Amino acid sequence: MFNRILLITIFIGGWLTLKYIDYFVPGPFILIFICCLCFMMISHCAWLLMAQKRWHRKLNRAKDRPHPHNEFGTTVKEGAEADWQPTVDLFISAKNESRVIEKTVRNMLKIDYPNLLLWIIDDNSTDEMPAILDRLKSEFSNLRVLRRLPGSYPGKSAALNEALALSKAEVVVVFDADAYVAPDFLRQTLPVLAPEDVGAVQVQKKIYDNQKGFLVECQASEYAVDAFWQMGRDLIGAAVELRGDGQLIKRNALIDVGGWNNKTITDDLDLSMRLLIANWDIRFCPYACVYEEAIETWKSLYRQRKRWAEGSIRRYLDYVLPLNAPSRLSFTERLDIMAFVGEFTIPPLVAMEILSEAINFLIGGPNYPRFFIIVLMAIALVCQFNFFNGIRLYRHKSLTETLWLTACLTFYANVIWMPCIFLSLWKIMFRRQGFSWQPTEHFGT
Repeated sequence: MFNRILLITIFIGGWLTLKYIDYFVPGPFILIFICCLCFMMISHCAWLLMAQKRWHRKLNRAKDRPHPHNEFGTTVKEGAEADWQPTVDLFISAKNESRVIEKTVRNMLKIDYPNLLLWIIDDNSTDEMPAILDRLKSEFSNLRVLRRLPGSYPGKSAALNEALALSKAEVVVVFDADAYVAPDFLRQTLPVLAPEDVGAVQVQKKIYDNQKGFLVECQASEYAVDAFWQMGRDLIGAAVELRGDGQLIKRNALIDVGGWNNKTITDDLDLSMRLLIANWDIRFCPYACVYEEAIETWKSLYRQRKRWAEGSIRRYLDYVLPLNAPSRLSFTERLDIMAFVGEFTIPPLVAMEILSEAINFLIGGPNYPRFFIIVLMAIALVCQFNFFNGIRLYRHKSLTETLWLTACLTFYANVIWMPCIFLSLWKIMFRRQGFSWQPTEHFGT
C-alpha cells in the first residue's frame, strides 16, 4: 500500500504541481522541466562515456605489455588481492531445466579453482532433471543437490536462502541454469571482490554466439548497453547493480543484509539496494563474461522484461527512505540513481503531457507543439547516444553495423520496454500486489 500511495503521489501530485506552476509562469514549464531531466541524463551518459574512453585507452596501452592478457587486453591484478583464495560455492536455482542442466553442471565443474562446490537447488522439478542430477552426483564429488520440499516458499530468493543456510563458503556465486563461463572465471573475478569494502561483483553478461535472429541481436545489443552503463558507473564511483546471472557475493555481506529478500520479484536488484544501504560496494568486472541463452519468442521476452521493469520500479519505492538518509550515499551515487530513475519517470510524464496538450487543443488553450517535438527529439537522442556507444564499445561492431543495430534496438525498446514500464506502473498503482515470480524457460539452443 505504501508503494501505491507513494507512486500515485509522485506522478499525479508532481504533475498537478507542475501544471499549477505552468498556469502562473509564462511558457511551457512542464516541457522545460522534462528538458532539464533530459539534460541531466545526457550529462550523465557523457560522463560515463568519457570515463570508459580513458579506461579503453589504458587497455590499449596494456596490450603492449609482455604479460598475458584476456580479450579486454588486461591482466589479472597482482599482489595480495590476486593471492586471495577464499572457499567458493556456486549456486544455481533450477526448475524443470532438463534440457540445459547437464551441460551447465559440466561447464561449472571445469572452472579452474580449488575449494569449489557446486550447489544445484532443485525447486520441485517435474521433468527429467532430478534423474540427471542423481547420475551426475555419482560422477562429481563436489556437486551438491538440494531438493526443496513441496509447499516451500516460492521464488529464486527463497531457494538461494535455503542453500545459503547449508553453505559454509566465504564467497557465493549465483548463476542461471543456462550459464556458461570460461575455466579462469574465478581467477579473473575474485581479485575484484577481494578489497574489504567490496561486498559483491557483477560480471558482463553476453548472449550465446551461435544464436541468430532479430530478437537475439536486440538482446545482445541490450546486454552491451547494460555493460556500457555498468562499467561507466563502476569507473565514476556510482551505484553498480547485480544482474542475477554471474554475480559474486561475500558471505559476510549477505549475512549483514539478511540474505535474499523472499518477497521480491527481482532478487538481484533488491539485493543491490540493500548492499548499497549497508555501505557495501558493488563492482563491475568486464574481464570475465557469463554467456546465457537468448529468449527467442516475443511472449516469453515480454513476460521477463515486464518482471524486470516492475522489480526495477519497486526496489526504488521500497528503499526510498533509507536511500535518502544523509549518511548513506555519496553525491555521485545520488546523481547516478536520479539519472536512472529518470528512465522510468520521463515516459509517463511525456504521456501525461501529450494528453494535456490534446485537451488544451480541444478547448482552445495554449499549445506548444514545436517545443514538444524538440523535447521528444531530445529524449530520442539520449537513447540513441547510449545505444550507439554501448554497441560500439562492447559488441565491437563496425560503424555501419553499429548504426543498424542501434536502429533495431530503438525499435525493440519502444515495442518491449515502453509497454512494460507503463503496465508495471499501472500494476503498482492500481492493482493488488502479489508474488508472481516465474523462471525463464530455457531450451538448450
